[in-house]
Amino acid sequence: MSFGSMYVGATGVIAHSQGMSVLANNLANVNTIGYKRSDILFGDLISQQVATGGALYDNGDVRINQMGMGVAVSAIRGIFTEGALSETTEATDLAISGQGFFGVNDPSGTIRGASHYTRAGDFRFDNEAYLVNSEGYRLQGFAYDRETGEWATAVSDVQLPYEDVDVDGQTARVVRSQPFATTSVEVVTRLDHSAASQISNEDNPFFAMLEAYTANQSNAASPFGDGLPQYSTAIDVYDEDGNSYEMNIYFDPVETTNLSNAVPGYSYWEYLIAMPEDSDASAAFGTSAAGLAGLGVLTFNAQGALIDQSAFTLDPAGTSAAGGTSLSSWVPATFSDDGLPQFNYLFGSNGAATGGVSTIAYDFGINSDTASWTTGGASNAAAVGTNVNALPGLDATNRDARVTTSYDLPSATLYNIQDGYTWGYLNYVSVDEEGILSGHFTNGQTEELYQVAVYKFNSPWGLRRDGGTNFVATEASGTAMVGTAGDRGRGIINQNSLEESNVDMSTEFSNMILTQRGYQANTKVITTADSMLNTLISIKR
Repeated sequence: MSFGSMYVGATGVIAHSQGMSVLANNLANVNTIGYKRSDILFGDLISQQVATGGALYDNGDVRINQMGMGVAVSAIRGIFTEGALSETTEATDLAISGQGFFGVNDPSGTIRGASHYTRAGDFRFDNEAYLVNSEGYRLQGFAYDRETGEWATAVSDVQLPYEDVDVDGQTARVVRSQPFATTSVEVVTRLDHSAASQISNEDNPFFAMLEAYTANQSNAASPFGDGLPQYSTAIDVYDEDGNSYEMNIYFDPVETTNLSNAVPGYSYWEYLIAMPEDSDASAAFGTSAAGLAGLGVLTFNAQGALIDQSAFTLDPAGTSAAGGTSLSSWVPATFSDDGLPQFNYLFGSNGAATGGVSTIAYDFGINSDTASWTTGGASNAAAVGTNVNALPGLDATNRDARVTTSYDLPSATLYNIQDGYTWGYLNYVSVDEEGILSGHFTNGQTEELYQVAVYKFNSPWGLRRDGGTNFVATEASGTAMVGTAGDRGRGIINQNSLEESNVDMSTEFSNMILTQRGYQANTKVITTADSMLNTLISIKR
């Protein structure tokens, strides 16, 4: 009998010793990022049927008299309650607030996609631009195709789209944002209503600056010789290769003395758009017309409000560009989809084109709702002469909140912007709540690169630990279900955050006391059984 009790006590000692190991492991990982504590469950062993001396129930069943055979560990289960989130300074430190796991892949294995799952989000970019955890496992996500604008439907390793480029004879690994050619320019100015014309022409007063324009002038104050228009402003624009060019817009009031059909109180300003002469790759390169891009007239009412605009352009791919200073070469401009006049220009370097013809819309604050000119306007600039009514006008004019004006105040540029940009180099990355990893580039652009995958399981308690706070799926956990943050019960992603261990020290110490007491009680059973056995042996003596 004492042998049985000694065995039962021994099972208790073993079980509580294993329980203490589980508690010790929890406490050892109290500061481990993403660690999930374990809980131990005990179960009694199969009981032994004790002889009943033939005692039966009235129906003939044997009475049940069972004696316990001890205890054993029935389960050690993971507790997946969420740990507290701590703030960090690293952009690639991520934490899931809510349900789900990060998927990571062991690159030394053969599994495609996630091979392990974790709540620890301490990721860093390695030498090959993969986003990896401390074990070198690669984070999984959905790639974004920057050319097509579509998201991948299958997960892959999160890797920055780097290029190897030569820098001073050494290979540098960089992530770049592609350049974008300028397609639209907005310039809002205030033109001095009281200013006098600086460049005039009696026969063609609306195009006096064009008549005076001559490229390749040495020792000249401007392309107009020693004459300076009343006002000018400049803005950088870009070709398709990311090269920048200074686009100059010159303004000068039209001398109204010889105008016909001019409205009393109205003022008219000629404008001319020109690029640096060596940037012109059209037939005009090397001629006096080099750099010319667009021209026209702005019409202001007596209150200084811009009410109409005419615009003329050249065909840079045609022979007319060589005669750009000839009024007959200039025809009414075409329109963008937004109803803005646009000019064509062939960018290049010293006559060699760097790409195709660029079409750039320009906005002074008004546009045509029908993207067309009113009827009756001249077919080219030479046909305008001194007649105000021969100027092409915008059909169904719309005014923007920002618009060029003409007041009795000094001329100034109030606002300018264009939509092109040069090459950009990765400055930093960010991850939003949906797990979208974006690159922020030196050219001011932000581009989506990946969306972090978030995995769920029917039974996360069935996951098997594989070290490094990583888990692997088992038959008990079910197959991993991949999705994105915030989708179908999945948690959201927190950047600059890490999930701390969910070990609560007060709970663990309380459990430790109970385990210690259980261990002591079972050792007492063993010593008592041993004493009983010694008493039995001494009877024989």
